[in-house]
Amino acid sequence: MNTMQSIDNEFGNDSQTIKEERGTFLLVLCILSWIFSGINFINVFFTFISGESKFAEKIDVLIEGTGVSFIDNAMVEAVPQLELILENFAGYHISNTLLFMIGILAVILMFKLKRIGFYMYIFYSILALFIQNYFLGELPTNSGTLYLSGFISVIFIILFALNFKKINQ
Repeated sequence: MNTMQSIDNEFGNDSQTIKEERGTFLLVLCILSWIFSGINFINVFFTFISGESKFAEKIDVLIEGTGVSFIDNAMVEAVPQLELILENFAGYHISNTLLFMIGILAVILMFKLKRIGFYMYIFYSILALFIQNYFLGELPTNSGTLYLSGFISVIFIILFALNFKKINQ
C-alpha cells in the first residue's frame, strides 16, 4: 500500500468505498445535473461577459430572420422573452450565474455523499422557478415554461431522494 492510499484510508477517504456507496444511479443523476447546470452556467456567464450590446445584436439577427419559415416563426415567438431579458440584463445574468453555481455546488456535495447537497438542490430548484417568474413573469408563455421546469425539478428531487439513504452527512 502506498503512502497516499494509507492517508486516504486513515482519514476515511477510501475512494472505492465512496464509489460503491454512491452507486451508478446517483452517479448518473449527478452527471445529468452537472451537464444541465454547467451548460447553463457557461451560457449565462459568457453572455453576461460579452455584454448587453452583443445580446441586443443577437436579438436583431433573430428579428431579421433566416428565410426558413418554421425557424423564423419559432424565433419570433422567442423575441419578447429575449427583450425582457435585455431590459433586465445585469440582474438576470448575475442571478442566474449565481443560481447555476449553487446548483453545481449542490450536485458536487451530493456526489461526495453530503446531505447538505440535497437540501441545497431543493433550494436551487425553488430559486430557479422564482428567478424565472420574477424576470419573465409578464409573458403568457412563461406559465407553461414554469410548469415544465417545476415538473422536471420535482422529478430530479424525487430521484435524488431515492438515493437519500446513501447520502451520509
